[in-house]
Amino acid sequence: MKEQDKYLILIHKRLTKQLSSEEAQELDTWLASDAEHRTLYEDTAKSWGQSQQYKADYQPDTASAWNKLNEKIDTGKVVRMPARRRWVAAAAAVLLLVAGGFWWLNNAATPENWVEIQTNDAGQEVTLPDGSSISLNKNTTFAYRENFADHAERIVKMTGEAFFDVTKNTKPFIIQTNHADVRVLGTSFNVKSDIDDTQVTVQSGKVQVTDKAKTQKTILQKGQKAIADKSGKLQKSTPKTLNDLAWKTRQLDFNATPLKDVVSDLEDYFKVKIDATKLKSNCLHTGDVIEEDKIEDVLENLKRLHQINVSKTAKGYTLSGGKC
Repeated sequence: MKEQDKYLILIHKRLTKQLSSEEAQELDTWLASDAEHRTLYEDTAKSWGQSQQYKADYQPDTASAWNKLNEKIDTGKVVRMPARRRWVAAAAAVLLLVAGGFWWLNNAATPENWVEIQTNDAGQEVTLPDGSSISLNKNTTFAYRENFADHAERIVKMTGEAFFDVTKNTKPFIIQTNHADVRVLGTSFNVKSDIDDTQVTVQSGKVQVTDKAKTQKTILQKGQKAIADKSGKLQKSTPKTLNDLAWKTRQLDFNATPLKDVVSDLEDYFKVKIDATKLKSNCLHTGDVIEEDKIEDVLENLKRLHQINVSKTAKGYTLSGGKC
């Protein structure tokens, strides 16, 4: 059996829940080896899911499917396969399409309608049809399917930052981001996703984080954090504080926190640049910052406690010296 034909069959077996654990591992390795493999799988899986909503008496236009397949084979930029191999690959693909109830070539499947929300200089509260509450931070894009409650999975997409309080439900709740997918049944957690990485911090319950290639996954519980970066690396940690939630709670808490980590949290919270490269010590700091506090007062307190020098600059502040 030719390689591509073999993996088309494995994709079909996964979609129909007939895949063994050994076959699943083999398929996952193949998907991770090439972005085009992953695209083929995702398009097929999407089409398969949509096909379940079609009427039982629907008859797919297999002739059109054959024509589209031949066009893609004849005009594609990949190296041409031997005639028999092309025929078998096309036959396997059409079998997938017929079994799914429609064909997906050239994005021919009926597109889904998504409700998109974009925040700019102010956050926004969103309540989904299942009762889940989403707090969107500034400069965040969030989207959910128009017929959200009618699917087997509650899927949303986002870039930016949002706090999720997900209503418990038998249907999995999945957040799709640039670098990872987050899967839960019901819990509260924070997701921050940008061009560099996706960060997930759990306030309560349990969350599963899977990298985009679906080769790594980790389970997070209360107080734990995961970072999936653009290189494909997935890391899990247990930070001393949950200051990732400060944009929502409007409070920072430090408990024997290294001074450079304190500075990093202050930068993010107050949206100001603080240069700490000239600090001579990395003292441990304990204290808190509440909504009424000003950055000048916070830095003055650090100056007094840790004997550091604070200088105002055109870009923000510079910290130097220091003694524990």
